[in-house]
Amino acid sequence: MKALEYIKNYKKGFVFEQYTRIIANFKEYEKITKVKMLEALYKKYGNPEGIISICTERELKYLKLVCVKNKEYLNDKYNWERTTLRKKFIIYDDFDSVEIYEELQDAVNIALKNIDWKQVKENDRINEFLVSFCKIQGTSLVFPLINLGSGFLNIDRNKIIKHIETNLVFDYYVDIIGRTYEELDGEIQLAVYDDFYEIIDELDEERAKQGKAQMTPLTIEDYKSLFYNDFNMNNPTIKKFYDELMKLPFFTFSAIKPIQECALLNIDRKSLKEAISAIPALEDIDLTDFFKLMDEAMDEMPSGALNGLTPNDLKKLEEEELKYKLQKEANYTPQVNACLNHKDAKLFYKLYFALLEFTNKKYQIIPGYKIYNMKGINPAEINDIIEKFWQVKDEIILAFTLANPYNFTAEEIELVNNFKQGFRGNFVLAKFEKNYTAIMNDEKVFMIKGINDNIDNVVSYDSLPTMITTAILPFKNYIIYDGIISSYQISFGPGFNKIVEEEYKHFMKYYHL
Repeated sequence: MKALEYIKNYKKGFVFEQYTRIIANFKEYEKITKVKMLEALYKKYGNPEGIISICTERELKYLKLVCVKNKEYLNDKYNWERTTLRKKFIIYDDFDSVEIYEELQDAVNIALKNIDWKQVKENDRINEFLVSFCKIQGTSLVFPLINLGSGFLNIDRNKIIKHIETNLVFDYYVDIIGRTYEELDGEIQLAVYDDFYEIIDELDEERAKQGKAQMTPLTIEDYKSLFYNDFNMNNPTIKKFYDELMKLPFFTFSAIKPIQECALLNIDRKSLKEAISAIPALEDIDLTDFFKLMDEAMDEMPSGALNGLTPNDLKKLEEEELKYKLQKEANYTPQVNACLNHKDAKLFYKLYFALLEFTNKKYQIIPGYKIYNMKGINPAEINDIIEKFWQVKDEIILAFTLANPYNFTAEEIELVNNFKQGFRGNFVLAKFEKNYTAIMNDEKVFMIKGINDNIDNVVSYDSLPTMITTAILPFKNYIIYDGIISSYQISFGPGFNKIVEEEYKHFMKYYHL
């Protein structure tokens, strides 16, 4: 059978989909015919390396069976191989017989004699993780995908990068696109599982509403099953559902993509069930038990909208979070004496604002802006000045103490000089004690005081633990912060909270710098 003769049986849209998956610089739909698309594919396959690079080990072994006319190739266990090779226009499959298209027979025969099976196996191992991860998530930022692949497979990052850039099997399933997000600076590279390309905007919306900071852990065998099957057949609930789906009297494969998309988005399943119920062949069948089994199976499927968490694991996580929240509420005691007295607070701001105004005058960050002895200053307005001060802290403090531009007393100058021991950075705000606030950094717990107010009136206790950016510095007999905290709206699960609790118990606590 010649492919150029048989291609007339395929719709142009189907041929174009396969063509764009395999050919890098493809022509637009209106500017190319089905025949020209197939010619481009066969030019790609025209040498043995082209055949090897577009196939997995399983596909290549199946082609070997077809070449020697071993009738075992009709066995149902090869359904995946037959489907993918047919889509790639490498084999002709009329269900009763399978043959390699005439135009490719020589290239396939030569390829099968020159395969580096070890390399093919390694490529498959990488693809089984990378492609399946993208299938679960729908989309993934490329650099996190590279890091995950490197860590999970214990492979050098550069090898993963090269694989993503050059491997045709990966490229067949995953598309790398440039995409701009308002919350990110500039265009970023996004890996998109090709079958979900049309719903990535909807996925972004659902992920923004539902996304969690963790995913359900899977084994290498789970990822392998996801690659070669539509679902993780290692999960008995999912396997049972899939088997029942295959028994229904209609073209069941047409239901697989809608089920996958519904699971990916973790949306209400009512419309999906209505669509299945409306299939003419199922009108007289009671689907109650089937839909119950489908719900059970889909609750076990990782969802891209949940960042890879299953609905069942989400329920467990929410139960743990509620339990933790109630426990945190029960254990919380409002702070009583966790800030400076009014006199010391006033003195601190006098000294700190003097340093900030000195910094501004020296570097002309906001020319003419008055800070010293001013009230009601918006911290956001002077953020650049604060950043500059902490960048050149020692230099500024030395110049300030030598010049003493505001005629501070010797005691005040000494307090300013002690600020050299302070630093600005990222911390975990771990716990509110009665008289102190505990923040963690580099396996140290700093017990700090607020300025005018207890910090639990600035940051709500129910958001703890949370990531913050602030500056800490010595003041008299305490460690204080500079009165400005930037917090990050990141939701951490009970697992992270427990880690913080354990570290808080065991890390050294510092009351002085």
